[in-house]
Parts: sequence; structure tokens; C-alpha cells
Amino acid sequence: MRKIAAFHDEEYKVAPDIMVSVPGRFHLLGEHTWFARGDTLSMAINHSLFLSVSRRNDQNFRIYSVSLEERKKFSSSNLKYRKEDRWANSLKAVVAAFVECDIKISGLNITVLSEIPPDAGLGTPNAMKVAAGIALKRMFAPNIEDSVLVSILERANTHFLKTYAHRADILCALNAKKGYCIRTDHHKVHAELVPIPTDGYSIILTDSKVPRLLAREELSLRIQECIRAYDLVRADPDAPSDFNQLTESLLEEITDIPESVRRRVIFIIRESENVRDAVNALNASDLLLFSRIVNRSHEGLRDRFEISCPELDWLVKRAVEFIVPDVPEIMCSRMTGRGFGGCTYTILRREEELNYIKKLDDYERIFGFKPLVYKITPSDGVRIL
Repeated sequence: MRKIAAFHDEEYKVAPDIMVSVPGRFHLLGEHTWFARGDTLSMAINHSLFLSVSRRNDQNFRIYSVSLEERKKFSSSNLKYRKEDRWANSLKAVVAAFVECDIKISGLNITVLSEIPPDAGLGTPNAMKVAAGIALKRMFAPNIEDSVLVSILERANTHFLKTYAHRADILCALNAKKGYCIRTDHHKVHAELVPIPTDGYSIILTDSKVPRLLAREELSLRIQECIRAYDLVRADPDAPSDFNQLTESLLEEITDIPESVRRRVIFIIRESENVRDAVNALNASDLLLFSRIVNRSHEGLRDRFEISCPELDWLVKRAVEFIVPDVPEIMCSRMTGRGFGGCTYTILRREEELNYIKKLDDYERIFGFKPLVYKITPSDGVRIL
């Protein structure tokens, strides 16, 4: 808190009116089922983004990123997406979404300090948007409900940034609690706390450091293939209106779907089931079943959805070598995020943590990338500092 306040004061010669902390996150299961309104299981991590704001006497916005050592500016009369503004477009999107909802916003000084590992797919842009949304709500619209704030943040994503709504990211940031993961129900603005045991276990994020230039394009292709397949299914008079009600047996009756697309749709169907089964397993303290679900999900991402890569598969394989058959404990590993690089997460016995990290010595020799390891804990969500 003192750090972000000091940077803000030094940059603008004024103390911040409000300071907000929002954690990064990763998804345990279901992050590729959002378009079908499938559930997602996520976890906030103990690495956060900090944002401080002070009022100005004009309609200009000045933004300072401490982490990037960059400064951006825009005005309320020029709330347009500009490619060259890069990260600052996230903040501009939130301001624009508030204005479009008839909430008057004055000019602001904004300072951003992120301690979320960069370029690892751990939710930095959405943490910044949630932090901005919380600050603007507190300063300019304190009486709006949280559900309205979620809608505003989703609008910032879909209307301004032309991406998808990121509801799981938003609800995870708003509702996370230490010792729990978050189940997002995409049918409504609802998040459920699901307990996850941490005593005796380590949760490790391993960044493969594989360049991810193709991740966005390739994942978009996978999703579009699944949507087109469902459009074919919906043409059947007996097809369900909800993708979550689609079954593999019904899919088998549709003959004009390419086999590669069929495999990916089957993954979506099974992944929706995985989230439900994993939540039930955690609530029942069935750690062995939860581990099997997570490991099975990675196999689906690799073999059916086809967004893994040799580096991620190698990291997962090294982790699951610690499994002791039929022992009722958590021992699992899976890629997380867009794929084609990025991170894996691993949950294993704490006494095996150093042994797992030691196995990574061979990774750089084999693949030419040096992995980064982050030990994380399930953490609280947004905080007003």
C-alpha cells in the first residue's frame, strides 16, 4: 500500500483518493467452455495488481505504469481504442463503459503497479479492469450493485476491446477468498466458493516461457469450430437449446461434422462435466477423484481440444510422476489458459515440492527455454486499501 501511494505522490504531487488491490488468477478447469455457458473453476493467487487514483480538475486522464515505466494519456472526449495505447486500452475501456451507462466520470490521475508475473496468462489485464471498476464505482457510483459493476466490466471487454466477457476473471477477482477456489456459473452473475485443502500441499505455477504468438489466433479457431458444430446440432429438432445439455450420444447422430471438430466438441461436453464433478469432489473431500479429474482434463486439452504443446506436456508428465496409485491425496497437474505455451499448475505433497523443481533442470536443456516457478496460495479477492 505504501509503495503504490509513494509512486502516485511522486508522479502527480498529490496523494491518491483511493487505492485498490486485485489478485491475479489461474483457471483450474473449464476456461474454454465459456462460449457454451459452461462453468469455470478458478483460483485467485498471492500476486496482485495495485491501482491508485486521484481526481483532476479537468477531463483528462493521466496513467502511469510503474512496472512498465510508461505513461499514457487520454481525455473523456476521445475514448477510442488505439492500438498504440496497448495496456492503457484496458483502463480506457472501463471509463468508456461507465460513461456509456450514464455515469459521469471526471478526469483522473491513475498509477498502476503490478506484481502479477507478466506474460504468463495470469489475468493482469482483467485485474487492472476490475481495479479500475472498483475505484470508479467507489468515487462516482457508490450505490450501484455488484451485478451492475460486473455488467459494466463485461461491456468494457465486449464493446470496447472486442473480446469476450471474461466473467470468470471478473467474478474470481470480486469474490475470491483465502483457502477457496471460485466456481463461476455463466448462466448468471454468480460465484460459488469451493474449499480446496492447502495444509500439507504446495500449489506451483510453472511458466513454460514458450513464445505465445499463435495462442490467441489458434484458440479463437478452436472456439469457432465448436460454435459452428453446435450450429449444426441445433438444426436438429431434438437438439437442446443449451450447449450444456448436449450429450456425446446426440453428437454421434450428427454425421456432417469433421472428425477434428467432433473431438473438440466432445472435450467441451466432458469439460463441463469435469467442473461439476470436481466441485462435488472438493466439497466431499474426495481428493483422489479431484486429482483424476484434473489430470484427465489435461489429456483432453492435449488430445481432443489440441491446444497443448510438447513443453506443457513435458511439465505435466514430470509432475504426475509423483502420483502414488489409489492414495487419497491431491496430486495433479494441468495446463491453464490459452495454451500453446503459458503455464501449468501442479498440486502435490509439500515434501515433493523441491523434487519437482529439481526435475525442471532438464527442461531448458531439452527445449531451450528456462521455466519460471511460482509457489502460490489461494488468496482473497479485491481489497480497498
